[in-house]
Amino acid sequence: MTSQSHTAAHTTAAAHRTSEAAPHVRPETTMPQADHDMTSDSAARTSVLVVDDDSWTTRAVAAALDDAGSFRVLDPVHSGEEAIAAFDAERPDLVLMDVNMPPGMSGVDATAAIMDLDPEARVVLLTTVSPGPGIARGLEAGALAVINKTAGERELVSIVRAASAGESPELLRGLAEDIVISGDPLPDAPDAAPQLTAREMELLTLLCQGHSYEEIAADQSVAMSTMKSHARNLRLKLGARNLAQLVVRALQFKFFSPE
Repeated sequence: MTSQSHTAAHTTAAAHRTSEAAPHVRPETTMPQADHDMTSDSAARTSVLVVDDDSWTTRAVAAALDDAGSFRVLDPVHSGEEAIAAFDAERPDLVLMDVNMPPGMSGVDATAAIMDLDPEARVVLLTTVSPGPGIARGLEAGALAVINKTAGERELVSIVRAASAGESPELLRGLAEDIVISGDPLPDAPDAAPQLTAREMELLTLLCQGHSYEEIAADQSVAMSTMKSHARNLRLKLGARNLAQLVVRALQFKFFSPE
């Protein structure tokens, strides 16, 4: 795979859940050290569900994440319907979701259904070489970011690691451009465009450009806590559930245009 960055953003945490209670162990019984270490190691790794109708893509993505050593890749699935069922059963830390999976349910609809199951779920969209239709709608449904299927292994691992930790402005880098390139009509904005102050417009622009919280705080000469509070208020003002959706709102209201 060739390296190419295409990320966005949506954010928030989803705790790993187990479907069965741990078996009772009598006080005099001790678990073999090797088994204990394996169980602890598995629990510590980030669980990832890969969803794509192309089995070659799921194999390549799974192999890259396995090689990184810090992920537990679940059995891949190949349709939106399977993605919903697998998420409900496994509750992975992160879902990598193909946007288009004809002829069944699209990744956009599957993302929306997963967010209904768990509003704290973390979903990253997988797109083709040229960002195709569905990106904006997928972000509107609640996805945190977008990654191109042609991204290199290092980039893939970096994005998955960042997204599994929660939303981040760095995941927005290149997102607005990808949405525009996709040619997909933007979903309808929820309300009329709000009035933004010059300071809010500056913050929105920096976020859409993918600058880190640290860079923005330094640029605006404010504390990190203050800057994050301003970002939260901006999301509320624009009706965005996460940072990635904030980029969609900025494009909808024509507050930001990628160069």
